Amino acid sequence: MTPSEIISADLQSNGKDPQEGLRAIAMSMKANQGILLQENNSVLFLRKIDKGIVELHLFTQDSPLMVAKSVSKFIKKIRNSDLKKVYGQADNEQIVELLRRLKVDIKNSDKPEYNWMAKV
Repeated sequence: MTPSEIISADLQSNGKDPQEGLRAIAMSMKANQGILLQENNSVLFLRKIDKGIVELHLFTQDSPLMVAKSVSKFIKKIRNSDLKKVYGQADNEQIVELLRRLKVDIKNSDKPEYNWMAKV
């Protein structure tokens, strides 16, 4: 699947408008404020908040086992980058638990618009 197909299917399955989500991602990328990473049928969108700080959004059409493999690869890429801190708003507590199992030191967010954060 292409990144836009994965994002659209994920948004649609969560009751959100895929076109609106894709437009917002495209605008961020056009402004050099966001990038997409893809592993298997999972896409991670990183949107810049500040220098070395991003918010993360995971979109997936993978099985739970494949999501774990994809997220593990995303973590390696982030750790090999110049990022210092990441933020997320997980509606699915299983994702946060997966990150913990993959040795990500998840903390409560110091920003009210996110429910977790991690230093890289």
